[in-house]
Amino acid sequence: MRKDNVPGRLGIAFAVATCLAVPAFTQQPTFKVSVNVVDVDVTVTDGEGNFVSDLRAEDFEVLEDGKPQTIQTFSAIELPVQRRTSFEFGGRPVPADVRSNRDVESGRVYIILLDDLNVAPLRTAVVRRHARDFIEQHFGPRDLAAVVVTSGRKDAAQEFTNDPALLLRAVDNFFGQRLQSAEMQRLDDYYQNQLLSGLNDTVSNINDPEQTTTVLNPITRNQSFDPSNLERGQRAVGVLNTLESLTAYLEGVRGRRKALLWFSEGLDYPMAEAFSSQSGSEITRATRNAVNAAARANVNVYALDPRGLIGMTADFVDSMKSGAPDQMGTDPTRPGGTPFSGTQALLGEMRLTQDSLRTLAEGTGGFAAVDTNSFAEAYSRIIEANSRYYLLGYAPPAHPRDGRFHRIEVRVKRPGLTAVARRGYPASSTATREERRLEALERWARDRRTGGENDTSAELRAALNSPVQQSGLTLAVQAVAFKGTSKQADVAITVELDGAQLEFAPQASGLFADTLEVSYFALNDDGRPQRGTRAALNLAIKPETYQRLKALGVRLNSRTPLAPGRYQLRVGARDPQTGKAGTAFTDLIVPDFSDTPLMMSGVLVSSAEAQAVLTPQRDAVAEKLLGAPATTQRQFNQTDTLTWLTEIYDNGSARQPRRFDVAARLISEDGRDAFVSRDVLTNGEGSSRWTSFGYTGRIPLKEIAPGRYLLRIEARDRATEDPERIQTAQTVVTVRPAAR
Repeated sequence: MRKDNVPGRLGIAFAVATCLAVPAFTQQPTFKVSVNVVDVDVTVTDGEGNFVSDLRAEDFEVLEDGKPQTIQTFSAIELPVQRRTSFEFGGRPVPADVRSNRDVESGRVYIILLDDLNVAPLRTAVVRRHARDFIEQHFGPRDLAAVVVTSGRKDAAQEFTNDPALLLRAVDNFFGQRLQSAEMQRLDDYYQNQLLSGLNDTVSNINDPEQTTTVLNPITRNQSFDPSNLERGQRAVGVLNTLESLTAYLEGVRGRRKALLWFSEGLDYPMAEAFSSQSGSEITRATRNAVNAAARANVNVYALDPRGLIGMTADFVDSMKSGAPDQMGTDPTRPGGTPFSGTQALLGEMRLTQDSLRTLAEGTGGFAAVDTNSFAEAYSRIIEANSRYYLLGYAPPAHPRDGRFHRIEVRVKRPGLTAVARRGYPASSTATREERRLEALERWARDRRTGGENDTSAELRAALNSPVQQSGLTLAVQAVAFKGTSKQADVAITVELDGAQLEFAPQASGLFADTLEVSYFALNDDGRPQRGTRAALNLAIKPETYQRLKALGVRLNSRTPLAPGRYQLRVGARDPQTGKAGTAFTDLIVPDFSDTPLMMSGVLVSSAEAQAVLTPQRDAVAEKLLGAPATTQRQFNQTDTLTWLTEIYDNGSARQPRRFDVAARLISEDGRDAFVSRDVLTNGEGSSRWTSFGYTGRIPLKEIAPGRYLLRIEARDRATEDPERIQTAQTVVTVRPAAR
């Protein structure tokens, strides 16, 4: 095994923070479509608005710029709307500690964009509640989502994940920070002028003393310049650039619809003329770029305005509380004393911001939900649009790289039906995805010739650098952090591949041979890849071992050092025999194991039957304590024996002996203990003091009723009664009935 630098800066948080477009490589398609094919997803309804589900490719016509195109790929997509059935303990769902790419194509893809730059602070709780409602009520068990804030804050962002707990953690860190609006600034200036009017000077005309001129005081004279206006413009451009970057980031995700949920109070800039104006203003260009990037990536933007029916802007609410009159005479900062109506100005500003939401949403094939206190209907429309549709693909004509927009029209031959599809796409003005892929292959070949360290194949790199998991090979991953020998933790990684998808070549010797490529790396909180690891497993096995591998799969156990922090571990595998590659991503928090006097690692599990899985790469430390290699399996037969391993760390400085109460519990879904094992660990009495203790145990499952259980390990220092000081490690397991 060797260390491997995975090039490029990845991660959705990094893409937003720097407003970069795409990662270094694009992913393999979820469905079988060519990289030279334009994907067009189509919703077809009858006269009553019901989805029509029995159409075939020959029922459609596709035109680009008015010219018929040949449909080369066709899929009818119908994803089930399912509710999560998570195991709950203490009123909260228990997150899964094993991640897999199995059936990843059967879920929806969302980006939840929380526009903190354009949400007033007083609506922070409203946005959190609406975003939580979507995740808790509408996020399916196979869906993927990422959370992003427009300010680029890392603590309120989350890479693509299937874990709702991680999404909710990011949402709960959201905080609105919208600036005071331009119209509210004018209102403030008006009141200030009234207070300062006594400081104005009256100057008489030398030739005609009866004619006088009012000279405004210096403060009022300088109010014609609003220093916040420049920042408003910069923020508007930044938000539009974020929309462009996010949609471009999803360009490589092929074969499915992608939805961007934009929670925002909108931009207070006129955007209705974004497509016809030739002014070339920065905001107009940024608007065009955002809509064009969404068209290229086939992303629908759904704008969700949190202001509701009671609404208006926060500034309008403030002005009403202060008793601001509707008509305020004239505005002394405008030429000729322009009449100024504060209420009408704020109403106009409200319409302006809503227009910006509509322009961007409708320009990408989505919609804007405004003037509503509930997003239930909007969420239902979003789910429906991303659950049932047709996916058509055609090879586009050759276009010059001029960025010109090419219109797409989809027709249904059956009478009485309506087809809704995206309006078109802009021609590329830079390198295409295929050209970037070929360039990556050439760069990889050069690295190989010059003896570089980048041994991960270009095909596997492309899959690893994709925004979402790839399903070419099915694999499952678990990562558990243990205390290391230095400031870095020692992360145990378990990877298991589905053997049924692997193809070994028969040899003249009677053996079956294959070389499996496995590579992984971690993205840190900034979206920057850490040093990765690659392994090439050269396997030559007997026929009986090959049959066992096909039935049970193959496993790898390894370790990698990581500093304390939050990461997304990306693991990929490739079978050169078939060319198939798959990836699985898992999120990991590596704690500082010296942070508190008592700390605990995560938990590894294994079983007697798990030893039958071929494990060419092993973790000797964990295996010695567990008695078998750690496994990602979480379903066990009643005839099996479950084993666990966790480490307990004593960081206390006291010299007197310390005692810890430790328990292992197998808890049923109704909260009852199906198994309990309790121990007392003593440190420093009659033996040498330890800093790390490997706590293991065994649970014979023959007396455990079939069902789901929480395996929960608890440790408590007897010197404290604080329940918050209890350390826990847990995983959900399923006991299957014994075969008859």
